[in-house]
Amino acid sequence: MSSTCSVLCTGSFQGDCKLVCLHEQQQRFLVAAARYNSVSHSFGNERLKLAHTFRPNTLLIVRSSVQEPAGGVAAVKSQMATPAVGEEPMADRLTAEMGEKEEDEEHHEMEIGVQNGGDDLLKKKKAATMAAEEEKVIKVEKKGGLLGQLQTLATWFSAWPQIPNKEDFVYVPREPSGNPITWEGWGTSLCWWANFVGGLPKGDSNYVLDLLFDPSKGLGLTIVRYNIGGGADLSFDTNLRPFGDIPGFKPRGPNAAYDWSADKQQRDVLFGARDRGANVFEAFSNSPPSWMTLSGSVTGNWRKGQDNLNPIYYEAFADYLTEVVLQYQKWGLHFDTLAPFNEPCEGWWYIDRNKPAQEGCNFSIRSMAKVIPLVKQSLARKGLAVKISAFDAWSNNTLKALRGVGEEALAAVDQVNVHTYVHFVQREDDARRKQVERNVFVGGKKLWMSEYGPLNWGGEEYDIALAVGRHITLDLNDLRPSAWCYWQVLEGPGSFWGLLQTPLNYQVNPFAVDIKKQYYVMMQFTRWIRPGFKVFQNESLHDFLVTAVHPSGLTVVLVLTNTSSKNKDVSYDLTEVSPLLKGLPLNVTPFRTSMTENHVELPSLTFETPLLVIRSIAKSITTLVISQLSD
Repeated sequence: MSSTCSVLCTGSFQGDCKLVCLHEQQQRFLVAAARYNSVSHSFGNERLKLAHTFRPNTLLIVRSSVQEPAGGVAAVKSQMATPAVGEEPMADRLTAEMGEKEEDEEHHEMEIGVQNGGDDLLKKKKAATMAAEEEKVIKVEKKGGLLGQLQTLATWFSAWPQIPNKEDFVYVPREPSGNPITWEGWGTSLCWWANFVGGLPKGDSNYVLDLLFDPSKGLGLTIVRYNIGGGADLSFDTNLRPFGDIPGFKPRGPNAAYDWSADKQQRDVLFGARDRGANVFEAFSNSPPSWMTLSGSVTGNWRKGQDNLNPIYYEAFADYLTEVVLQYQKWGLHFDTLAPFNEPCEGWWYIDRNKPAQEGCNFSIRSMAKVIPLVKQSLARKGLAVKISAFDAWSNNTLKALRGVGEEALAAVDQVNVHTYVHFVQREDDARRKQVERNVFVGGKKLWMSEYGPLNWGGEEYDIALAVGRHITLDLNDLRPSAWCYWQVLEGPGSFWGLLQTPLNYQVNPFAVDIKKQYYVMMQFTRWIRPGFKVFQNESLHDFLVTAVHPSGLTVVLVLTNTSSKNKDVSYDLTEVSPLLKGLPLNVTPFRTSMTENHVELPSLTFETPLLVIRSIAKSITTLVISQLSD
């Protein structure tokens, strides 16, 4: 296997230069980088200036050679300045080299060709020096078959800030793990932000709704989880969080009439989301009406972990939930699923007057086993084609509920909702994603990640946002849900909750929204992985790479979340996930969020084959939208 010797110069052609001899495949790798980064030719087409790939004013001069030339750097510089008579122009040789196919793909060891005599000690010294310089230019994974796949490719390198530079080379296995999941969509719950936004002036509420649900102006969320309010007794529950007093439709007791004028603000947001393209709707309950509870409070019972729905109202609770679903159907909105509980067995819903409270109700696994069949029966009596989702618990308690509710209740559940919260960003394994996924799919049920936010996380805003991207990536690869929903997309300032933040106060004028980094991280996923896409599992890169393919098979979306301090160079053969792209030239449109970028569209790339080498810069999230190149 031959090597190619190059001169790497800093400053100018006459400046400080070093001789670097690279394996032919690695030379192509650098040349491809140069091609993308606005290559300019000078000195008679004998040098390539890399606009961004290396440090400013760094030049890469490429010479086709199978050995280190006598005279080293000086000789190469001289020959570059005055090519030999009859020698093929450098640009032509470079193009030809890029088009050649590597005959020996399995051989990746760097070969430093030193064939000009001299004693053995000098040869060894030169070889060691060149190997050291070579390591500064590019770190190569010395495993079978990686760089041999780089044949006739172009490369995306938008930043290589300095040399030497720490980096990793990542190989994506050609064959994805398992069967793909058909994506249903991205979503959010409405409590409690919708109770605030629905009361804003029309222009302000429209602005927020566009940011969240419009597919071209905003995130393009398509799933809405509507909170059926319990309806607090505000003379008793005096410490509810801002806009946490969600009006109920039957607040005055079992014999009172329904008040269908209630909850107008949240309802306006629900219909506004539908008008912008949301098309999957779930109704869920945080708490029964206060008169159905044992404590009289919609925030829980007096002791942690104690059930709060009075058993004499089990059937009344089922009837209340299904009656609200029926009324919305009369209003023209169909709920696909109904979730009777929210974090029912976590044990933290109890009356505490010393902090802001929210609606919540504990249910033991035994009481859930009784309520679920009653909800199923009530839906059937009212002729509602609505499925039941449960348990909306954290991962560990989801496993307990699946094993404990019994056959009748489990058979009535069509969809399992899980919350993948972890208390600390460093403890992602606590989410127990794979265990939940195995238990749910064995039962043949659909799985949603129905609620998440950066609970109790600390650090800098951008690091938290990037960690949210990593969390989504882990969820899609290890939990493998068909939908993913954020909890509180808009929140008041002062915490890491909320993709958007604004004072929850109607007196603040003018109205303004602070769009947080989490919003743009979410956009890297929601704008491009759309309902109907096939999401493939990446086991070995489960916290880094999401792969999704359009139903046509002709568009591939890759999302790369790099939370490390190293650049990652990724080798990916797309033909396994999208066989229809085999042999076709491709167009790649990159979008990136980094410390200084917010879902910025980068220059489009073209690839001659679906064999890609992609650079994911440190501390960034990049989305690549890949499709057939148009004529």
